[in-house]
Amino acid sequence: MFKNKKLNLIIVLTLMLSLCMSAFAVSFGATAEEKRKEAREAAKKAAAATENFEEAEKRLDALQAEIEQTKQKIEDTKVKIQKKKKEIKRQEADLDSRLTAMYKTGTVGYVDVILSSMSVEDLMTNIGMVQKILESDQKLLKKLEKQHKKLKQLEDSLEDQEIMLEAKEDETKELVKKYKAEADKYKAMEDQLLAEAAQLAAEAARHADNAEELIEANGGNLDTSAYTWPTKLNYTITSAYGWRICPFHGREFHDGLDICLTSNTFGSPVYAIADCMVTRASWYGGYGNCVTIECGNGYGALYGHLSSIAVSYGSYVPRGTVLGYIGSTGNSTGPHLHFMVFKNGATISPWSIY
Repeated sequence: MFKNKKLNLIIVLTLMLSLCMSAFAVSFGATAEEKRKEAREAAKKAAAATENFEEAEKRLDALQAEIEQTKQKIEDTKVKIQKKKKEIKRQEADLDSRLTAMYKTGTVGYVDVILSSMSVEDLMTNIGMVQKILESDQKLLKKLEKQHKKLKQLEDSLEDQEIMLEAKEDETKELVKKYKAEADKYKAMEDQLLAEAAQLAAEAARHADNAEELIEANGGNLDTSAYTWPTKLNYTITSAYGWRICPFHGREFHDGLDICLTSNTFGSPVYAIADCMVTRASWYGGYGNCVTIECGNGYGALYGHLSSIAVSYGSYVPRGTVLGYIGSTGNSTGPHLHFMVFKNGATISPWSIY
């Protein structure tokens, strides 16, 4: 009697330990895969930020070259402005001298010019000369006025250019800093996530080894050379393993196969692909009603979107056991089985085991 109780206690403890080890293996494996997914997303963001950073650097280099060229043009223009100012100053001085002289002589100077004429011809010539001088001075005054306006506009334009270029340079430098910081942040995030994924995968592999020993102890078959298909054989694959455009998340890596039957998909049974331990039999986020199993040799599988579940967490089931029934729970656009295969905690193409 005592021996039987002791034996039963050992069996119970063994099964409990088996459940824990298997659950840990799939849990660590799934978490490692999630970390890898996050790392891939971080890598994408790092690549985009790096591309933006490099583009901003090119823009900054081009802008700095433009700034240097513009500064040289500004300096050349300033030299021209100084020359023009000297020319205007000289013309103003000449005009000022003539106007001063005319002011001092007044109309007498004009009369003297007429009276000094020796003949009618001289008179006409002298009058014409005075008129020309007056007309020339008027033109010079108008010309000087236009030159002053042009100089003012040129100086204002140069000042605006300098301010605009400085603002552009500051803005571009800020963009370079921003994208560089983003690239560094996402690269560091990717490295951290990959390190965490590697640690979790190693833990999954260690616990999977322990689970294998327990499966063998319970009479399970670890020969994975001939896995059975998880559904009836009249099936079609509606979404393969690999990159795809997801209706919920856009472009993503599809980590399994979406399997539909050619008839009566909804409610059809799904089967254990090998002797295994059930490590999940519950709702699992976007996978809806979900069953995960540990098959030994580092292999495991996930059955997602089930309408209902036919096994319980922690049970040991032989190959071909009905695990549940196809449905459309979780993130699903229609009845199908999402079938995922793990190797040492990382997803692999399900085709690789068949």
